[in-house]
Amino acid sequence: MSAIFGLFRFDGQPVEAETLNRMKTAMEFWGPDGSGTWNEGPVGLGHLLLYNTPESLDENLPLQSQNNNFILTAGARIDNRQELLHALGVPASRHAVTSDGFLILSAYERWGGDCLEHLLGDWAFAVWDKHKGELFIARDHHGITGLFYFHNERFLAFASSLKGLFALPEVPRQPNPMRIAQRLVIWPEGEKTFYEGILRLPPAHSLKADSESVSVRRYWHLEHTPDVRFKTDLDYVDAFLEVYGEAVRCRLRSYHPVGVTLSGGLDSGSVAALAARELRHERHHLAAFTSVPLYDTRGLNIPHRFGDEGPFASTTAQFAGNIDIHTIQAEDITPLAGAELFLKLSEEPAYAASNLHWLLSLLDTAQQQGLGVLLTGQGGNATISWFGDEHTLIRGLLRHRQWKLFWEEFNTRHMETSLWRAISIHMLRLLLPAGYFFRYKRFRSHLRLGKEPWRDYSPINPDFARALNLQQQMDMNGFDPTFSGFADSRFSRHAIIGPGRSIVGSTWQQLGSGYGIDVRDPTLDKRVIEFCLGLPEEQYLRAGTDRYLIRRAMDGLLPAEVLWNKRRGLQSADIVQRVINSRDEIQGTLERLAGSHLAQEYLDLPRMNSVFHRAVNQKNIADRRQVDTILLRGLMMGMFLERFEM
Repeated sequence: MSAIFGLFRFDGQPVEAETLNRMKTAMEFWGPDGSGTWNEGPVGLGHLLLYNTPESLDENLPLQSQNNNFILTAGARIDNRQELLHALGVPASRHAVTSDGFLILSAYERWGGDCLEHLLGDWAFAVWDKHKGELFIARDHHGITGLFYFHNERFLAFASSLKGLFALPEVPRQPNPMRIAQRLVIWPEGEKTFYEGILRLPPAHSLKADSESVSVRRYWHLEHTPDVRFKTDLDYVDAFLEVYGEAVRCRLRSYHPVGVTLSGGLDSGSVAALAARELRHERHHLAAFTSVPLYDTRGLNIPHRFGDEGPFASTTAQFAGNIDIHTIQAEDITPLAGAELFLKLSEEPAYAASNLHWLLSLLDTAQQQGLGVLLTGQGGNATISWFGDEHTLIRGLLRHRQWKLFWEEFNTRHMETSLWRAISIHMLRLLLPAGYFFRYKRFRSHLRLGKEPWRDYSPINPDFARALNLQQQMDMNGFDPTFSGFADSRFSRHAIIGPGRSIVGSTWQQLGSGYGIDVRDPTLDKRVIEFCLGLPEEQYLRAGTDRYLIRRAMDGLLPAEVLWNKRRGLQSADIVQRVINSRDEIQGTLERLAGSHLAQEYLDLPRMNSVFHRAVNQKNIADRRQVDTILLRGLMMGMFLERFEM
């Protein structure tokens, strides 16, 4: 995805071209195909170009409107081009050479801030209105994009990358203790970054700034998603395939060849199957990239999980017929080298530090093969392949008097339970408040794990957590460190994909930018999200079969071995052996962190050392969880903290 940046001085002082060039230079790897800047008075805008669609070859940003009142910069792929071209009256002879940036600017001229209701795709843009003296910035509903900003009483600066902000000496670079603590205990993301005063604009939000104020508004609400109802199960499948198929199809519009990340499961598998079907019509093959372990993963002893996704991915590729699969073992990059490279690209610690080595190796391989777009199915768990929630299902069937389906579920789940006991359980679920069972489950988890449940999986220094009153902060903000679940299905899914809950889009954008690759996720398409959240629960969970919708929809498109497999793949299943083989590098880093004041303050270094030495000495791959969540997550955070002491 192309990148944007800009500066607005509230005091009326001019923005100099040299200042914009500093921001551009700091982010130059984002724009292998060109760049541009515009400045006039107190405002300057910039753009770094990546050819990601055929129309992007005609992109020339920043762009001024015909009346010279509006100036736009944008990093965008607009998916409803034809609809906008007709609505905006663009002559048919100009359709092929009309850039997505031009469409956004024309939409803003027509509808102002309401244009956000008319734009589909992955995009972030900024428009300066000369007449009003107003800067308008917005991000897409939930695409693979990201945008950071900083403001004080004198100016506002924004950029797709933190590097653009750090090019300005006026932007402070100080750690944000609360945000660091949240990452260490896996607290969902928000608008705050790991730097004091620097914020991220969440998906589905816009920002408006003039010389006197800065305001942020959420313009799209998952909570308002309408119910989707059809007469038959087949109608649901047909409608789903139409919506999901279009989400995949429109993401194949690319200037360079398209590839896909392919695991052994249903999310990326369904993306690959639908993309391969479309490309077959054009006699094109789809390149697929699958991470496989470098070392033996037998002995994981994790129920319902498997460590090598290669066989399932190969079966999917063979079944589709025009997928060329490439396995990624990432033998040339250690876990810490992956963490260091990601920090250089993004200036932030990643959530899944144990996955970075193979993700970066995968992107490097895709770049070497000349790809420009990489499809993924990252958001599928909360949309296309939602597992379903038993409590939500039963309550819904009873309240809507769907007796036939209710008795099917009843007989499936209670074949060995007495009739009276089974009926009592379901009546309680109907009569008691929706959150009762959820609160009971959370209470039991807290009893089992104690007052500081994060100690089981977090490298946070207990004294640091107590100094922040972390448990009290969690209670006040409704975060459950035991991850006991939510009161119903919609709450659970909002917690995963609600705007601002996750920075997965920004993370993928940062990763792709280092390799000139535009990452796209059809499972997070606005239309897909709204459709999937509106469906009744029985479309996802039926007669003991979870992910019921995607399994039925992909029948004939995915092989039966993949379609009905109940086990899930385990990413970086060989991470313990990789840690053992890079023990000298890790030992040196741990020793270095022992001399870091910030690392000592924020991290439980003795516990990280204990996890490391146990893994190295016992060589037990069953220790994978703590190696991942305590050792590697702690090491990456420590490497991040070191940067403030250089």
